[in-house]
Amino acid sequence: MALAIILLPLTVLALAGICILGGGCVAMEETLGDSLCAELAGEKRPVMALGTLATVRGVGDSLSNMVVGTLRTAFGMSVAFGYSPVLFAAGALLVWKLHPEI
Repeated sequence: MALAIILLPLTVLALAGICILGGGCVAMEETLGDSLCAELAGEKRPVMALGTLATVRGVGDSLSNMVVGTLRTAFGMSVAFGYSPVLFAAGALLVWKLHPEI
């Protein structure tokens, strides 16, 4: 999605496609994140694990917004949106290391 924002022309059709793709990705990430968290926590404390996950996500979102804003101000839009796929790949690598059978 970040590459699409960087490379595609700014048309209504392109932005609509990016938003639809983004919505699907967010829905998948939210579902997989919650299920992975519940699986790792086990049966003893799933509510506490999900609360911790929500807190970490909130802090991560705030920090990410600050970093992207700083990158955009200092280096421009392309660098700021290029930061997203790097973090996405790092997160995917961490999940894969945790569950290599995926």
